Amino acid sequence: MMKKIIPYFIIVLILSFLGLYFAYSNGYYELKQSEKVSLTNQKIEEFESDILEGVDVNLENYLKKDNTYQTKTSEFSLKASEKFENIIDSGIKFIFRKISNLVE
Repeated sequence: MMKKIIPYFIIVLILSFLGLYFAYSNGYYELKQSEKVSLTNQKIEEFESDILEGVDVNLENYLKKDNTYQTKTSEFSLKASEKFENIIDSGIKFIFRKISNLVE
């Protein structure tokens, strides 16, 4: 019975890892980076227009203040997901090492 469960478990782990990896690498990070670029371009245009109008330019007017909204729950979730990612990553590397040893 255990021999029947193990392949399905490994497949589920691999699919879970791939799903999390692609979601992380393609989604949220790219969105945040594009928002930063957009904000930077807006601030540059605002700065240039202020210079042209002769307004007194102060650096504090153009810097964005980052507010941190992390809670204990979100910190725990982040740490847990990172540990899960590391476990899955090491498991997949182990599996592929064993497969490569069998192929050789």
